[in-house]
Amino acid sequence: MTETRKWRVGTVPYLVARPLTDGLLEHPQIDLVVAPPAELAEGLRGGYLDVALASSAITLGDSDLKFWDGGPVIASDGPIRSVLLFLRPGLENLSEVQTWYADPHSRTGRALAGIVLAGNGALHAACLEVPGEDPFGDACAFDVDAVQLIGDPALAASSVQNDWKIIDLGVSWKELTRLPFVFAGWILRPGFELGGLESCLTDAAARGLAGRASLAAAAAGNFGKDAQFFHRYLCEDLCYQLPAATIRESLSAFAQNLVLG
Repeated sequence: MTETRKWRVGTVPYLVARPLTDGLLEHPQIDLVVAPPAELAEGLRGGYLDVALASSAITLGDSDLKFWDGGPVIASDGPIRSVLLFLRPGLENLSEVQTWYADPHSRTGRALAGIVLAGNGALHAACLEVPGEDPFGDACAFDVDAVQLIGDPALAASSVQNDWKIIDLGVSWKELTRLPFVFAGWILRPGFELGGLESCLTDAAARGLAGRASLAAAAAGNFGKDAQFFHRYLCEDLCYQLPAATIRESLSAFAQNLVLG
């Protein structure tokens, strides 16, 4: 008997993605890979993944990776709360930033931070990759002005780095452009067509989005946050569904700002 081919699907290891991936791990036709966004991008480019919930930045420019703009996304129309830039104690304005650490796991978060810094007077701020497991300690030791983080590490840091001023990059983008920002979506490797996988991903999102309140309640206590925070985060702040035209407009503005920056 011929074995049914499995789809190779990637997703990120962050709470923000869980409403879009409900049941995919158990699906008999899906091999689910959980990895940071940068690794998912390499998997798509190398053909090791068919589709991945990955950073929107990897589809810009001359990329041959395709963004599924008819599907669910990870976006915000204001606060995102898990894509953050932290200013070291003593700094109040983005224009004061001369050096900053970038999260190595996300090209989108890094690119957005660069756009926001440039748009707020720090056009020539030098971007450095986070060197180790203690970016805030390293930043203090080497006089680095800011730290950019994404996902669950950003949520955790926002609870404990009380001396650092927090800049929500979703809010900053909205102030600069008046548009939502699309952080991630389902991205296809070159030559891959969704076919029957489209209904699997659509059904997973329908289940996960319907269960966000339960997911928020289960997350209570994580990262120093309560259930009210997670409900607002998952059910109010995050935009998991946007019109295709809005997605395209947002990605176009992202690309244009990258060129201008």
